[in-house]
Amino acid sequence: MKHFFWTGLLGVILSCGLASCGEDDGYYVPYSYAVGDMVVEEGNDPYIMLDSKKTLFPSNGNRLPNYLTKDGQRVIINFTFLEEQREGYDYYILINDIDSVLVKNIIPITPETTDSIGNDPVNVLDMWTSDKYLTIQFEMRGAGNEKHMINLVRDYSEAPTLDGEGYLHLNLRHNRRNDLDVNNYLWGVASFRLDDVYAEFPDLKGFKIEVRTSHGTEYYSCKVDEAGTEGSATPRGERSVASLQ
Repeated sequence: MKHFFWTGLLGVILSCGLASCGEDDGYYVPYSYAVGDMVVEEGNDPYIMLDSKKTLFPSNGNRLPNYLTKDGQRVIINFTFLEEQREGYDYYILINDIDSVLVKNIIPITPETTDSIGNDPVNVLDMWTSDKYLTIQFEMRGAGNEKHMINLVRDYSEAPTLDGEGYLHLNLRHNRRNDLDVNNYLWGVASFRLDDVYAEFPDLKGFKIEVRTSHGTEYYSCKVDEAGTEGSATPRGERSVASLQ
């Protein structure tokens, strides 16, 4: 899949606060979304490093929430490019809003944990890899009243090693928990750590991921790109943001 900054005139306001830019006399300011890691170093202003290793310096970095301005914190930002340049950084931006991204380990699945991990439908919108994470953007049905659980799991009994193409087989699992199964789609994004997988399989070429979607079981291939991409995550249409764990 190709990955890029999604820049547009989206008329959507997300429940978690990832809001579009304001309107002034009918004029909309284009904005973008991106996923990256906070870089916080003593004596320097915070900035965001994308999975491609390109850097975003926020003009309002000193006004970001303290709980998000931690070194290595995975975040999604809604931002606007600024015309000025900031020496030493690839992009100079204004952050319109920011939120944390759920980060989890890839976990083993066993007959004993199958029920708790769940297998409710979830639709994949995009995915990409970097030297640290496999990031997946998705949507699922729900009222949004309860936390949904999302996991990337590995069945050691079926795929203990790489296949003939050098791909590791995984499953994306969703548990709606006690949330209502209603005709409403919630949006989410999560990143899964790859350190252990890279250490175990130095010749890893990518991942083949099985997903139970609303259209049936589907399979996705995602090549390893340790250089990373300028991966973006943007809700499709009017979507509320899922509360995840």
